Amino acid sequence: MNFQQCRYVETIAETGSFSQAAKKLFLTQPNLSASIRDLEQELGVLLFDRSNTGARLTDDGHDFLKYAKRILGEIDLLEGRYRKQFKKSFTIASHHYDFLSLPMARIAQNFQDDYQEFQIIETTTKRILESVEQFESDLGIIYLDEENSHILERSLKDQELTFTALGDFPTRIFLGRQHPLANKKELSSEDLEDYAQIRFRQEQSGINFDEDPLEVREGQNVLYSNDRGTIMNLLCASDSYASGLGIINSFIKEQIVLIPLKDSPMHTLGFVTNNKHKKAPIVDAFIGEIKRSLLPHQD
Repeated sequence: MNFQQCRYVETIAETGSFSQAAKKLFLTQPNLSASIRDLEQELGVLLFDRSNTGARLTDDGHDFLKYAKRILGEIDLLEGRYRKQFKKSFTIASHHYDFLSLPMARIAQNFQDDYQEFQIIETTTKRILESVEQFESDLGIIYLDEENSHILERSLKDQELTFTALGDFPTRIFLGRQHPLANKKELSSEDLEDYAQIRFRQEQSGINFDEDPLEVREGQNVLYSNDRGTIMNLLCASDSYASGLGIINSFIKEQIVLIPLKDSPMHTLGFVTNNKHKKAPIVDAFIGEIKRSLLPHQD
């Protein structure tokens, strides 16, 4: 099966006739008929009911065309982009980090002549690695620490990815300003024992790819979310807490407090690149903007 055969099926269905479709496609009718017969034999189904009055899609033909149109639509979109003056896209896959917004805004301004689309995808660790591996994203942003490094380093090697450090950061506890612990200068694990934890949901893949630095205690209540906005709202609406690297540059900082966790291990924030993909200038520029954004948060 090929894309051209999908076009043939679409055109025959539109015209209701092999002969009319052949004229529209600038083919001979025997060649068109032979191509459709080959496709039907390959699929093991009959796509058209032929008669002296024309050709009608069978039920299997309707199903085939439904899926074929999706594929053809994507091909038309891709061809259309290259027929016009083509502008590229730039995509970052990342953990749920607040500090990436300003670097992306600056990059969108500085590279607007050559790039049309700029995207930050906040997602799970597993999906970040897959996205960079499959060339869907130009860059991934994750962290390593002593708990996850052996797992992630193995995954990075297997997927031919490279992790480059941007800096080391301790764990900070995220609390709503109304929280009973909000006025403390430092928190210990014991301080948090009576409170529920808010965490980002990860895939149940059998591998510990947790984004949150703190583990779940036995019997602890946990509130899960897939997006940063919901977690911030939950912090403001409850006495729960979240944990992270505490790198926040936006107005969210006015609604919550960030308190260092006593005896916290360091976490290495960094970016992931695909070894089979040469870094474009926009990637280096974005990394430079991230480094500038992180300076106020580093000792």
